Amino acid sequence: MIAEGGSYEEQLQNYRLAYELLKRKLRTSYVSQLIKSISLPEIRAMYRAIHAGESPRSGLLPTIDAIPHVRESFLYLSLFASLYRNASQIDIKTEIDVPAILFAWDFLCETFPNHSRERRPYGKVRPANFSEAWVIAQALKIGLADLHYCESCHGESIVIYNSKFPPTCQICVLDDHRKK
Repeated sequence: MIAEGGSYEEQLQNYRLAYELLKRKLRTSYVSQLIKSISLPEIRAMYRAIHAGESPRSGLLPTIDAIPHVRESFLYLSLFASLYRNASQIDIKTEIDVPAILFAWDFLCETFPNHSRERRPYGKVRPANFSEAWVIAQALKIGLADLHYCESCHGESIVIYNSKFPPTCQICVLDDHRKK
């Protein structure tokens, strides 16, 4: 969490960070939780200014167990989580690494330019937006998800606890189904 007040330079850094998060359409409530020195109404006004008058999304926030609808989702979820962990310079199980989330999301979007959709239906490709990517990072921090090394395929696969998918390598399961 970013503290309130601070020097002029710290305030400028907070506004720059808020800008970077909002231009990727992170839900304003997440930005407000992270940056306490900027009020929620001001964050919403920034969002509208950045996105040509478009209002921030409202409604229920995404949850980690609701993100994967189909097994194929795990390919991109695992890729994002792995990029995030490898880009981080801190322990992502104890802290959110904002620059690493930004890097991982931007890299994913550059590598797969047509994968992201801001409105439903999202389909198989997840995370479908930056807020879902943020939720993945939060889940890794608080233990609702984890990256596991798979002995079979030698890759990393995200495991989402309490989801409808068993805590196994979903990539191997997909591969097994494809071979049959």
